Amino acid sequence: MSHLPPFRSLLRTAAALVFVVTVTGCGGGGYAEVVVDGGPPPVALLAIALTRVGPEAIEVDWSDDPYVDRFVVRRDGYTLASVTTTTLIDASVLVDERYCYQVSGYDPSGLLVAASDTACVTLLP
Repeated sequence: MSHLPPFRSLLRTAAALVFVVTVTGCGGGGYAEVVVDGGPPPVALLAIALTRVGPEAIEVDWSDDPYVDRFVVRRDGYTLASVTTTTLIDASVLVDERYCYQVSGYDPSGLLVAASDTACVTLLP
């Protein structure tokens, strides 16, 4: 889990590169600076599933990624837990409330390498 695959490593590096190229055929040589801004590094998509497992409990499950060292589970935008497993039971929920979960996976150096979409559930009585 300590190494990124070559394409991820290359893409992370490319976001910060500046290329200098020689301009020819435009009336006498010169230099042009091309800045590559690829935005944030790419992340793998984690599948997420929510299951009611009790009157006031939700099980949050997500897919694994081989480059993830730890996962951070957020509920409604706030960090709920940091775990090394791919499941979490949230027993701090209430009936008739809507909850939205999102999971982010980080490599050993703390870089975001995987994330889920946001999944929401409402506990009905």
